Amino acid sequence: MNNFRYKMAQFFVGRTGVDALGRAVSWAALILMLLTMITHSNVVYLLAMVCLGYSLWRMLSKNYQKRYNENQLFLQKTAGIRRFFGKFVADCKNKFAKLRYNLNQRKTYAIFKCPGCKQKLRAPKGRGKIQVTCSKCHAVFIKKV
Repeated sequence: MNNFRYKMAQFFVGRTGVDALGRAVSWAALILMLLTMITHSNVVYLLAMVCLGYSLWRMLSKNYQKRYNENQLFLQKTAGIRRFFGKFVADCKNKFAKLRYNLNQRKTYAIFKCPGCKQKLRAPKGRGKIQVTCSKCHAVFIKKV
């Protein structure tokens, strides 16, 4: 078993491995394979296999400098797209974190709006009827929490 690992490690020495372009082409191959299952098109299947073969060829290539240059060109050309999706993913993560925080707050606090200015307020649950003073407009009202 260790002999096999050693031979595999020796095989991969000097290979370029996975980079951004290789990942993108692999994802394209996966999407095309899924599209093949829907359309049953031989052309789409052939494109998927070409993408997969190109991705594997890039990973196993020993011409490190040429693959590096190709990857840098790909990164330059797709910088705007990647920046847009990076912001989109970050915004989604922030929205989910805020949603999770609000759901956790609702376990221990009653959340309601001020009748005067619509400011969101909270008070600890289980206090019965309390007198609430809005921190924004200083309106005073009674609320059951």
